[in-house]
Amino acid sequence: MNDVRRLPGDECGHFIRGRCLYEERLNPGYTKSWRCQVLSKWESKFDDFLARAEFFGVEQEAVPDLWDRQFQRMARDVFHCQMYTYAPGVEPPGCRNQLDAICIHGLPKCYGRCRHYEIATREHDEE
Repeated sequence: MNDVRRLPGDECGHFIRGRCLYEERLNPGYTKSWRCQVLSKWESKFDDFLARAEFFGVEQEAVPDLWDRQFQRMARDVFHCQMYTYAPGVEPPGCRNQLDAICIHGLPKCYGRCRHYEIATREHDEE
């Protein structure tokens, strides 16, 4: 009776590739360390771009074209993320580990069945 083991969590609705989505679903975006580093960097650069455009009085009609050109240059830069794994056909930044602007590898590990266990409905890709 003393050889009790945890069950695998892979049938839980919060389980994705060995990680737990429960806390992220409870408070989406709250834990900044789980955010995708590449997307966070792009968002910060976009905010800086908008502040500069406003400061220099750039007309609103010109902003999308200017941002498009700057983003094309920025997107060609090397991603400084240890977790980045290229996935063809995936929305930018094209990382297999990104899910709704979070990094799957940043989520807490799933150690098996817990009090938040719920039967999976398979709404996200498990691979």
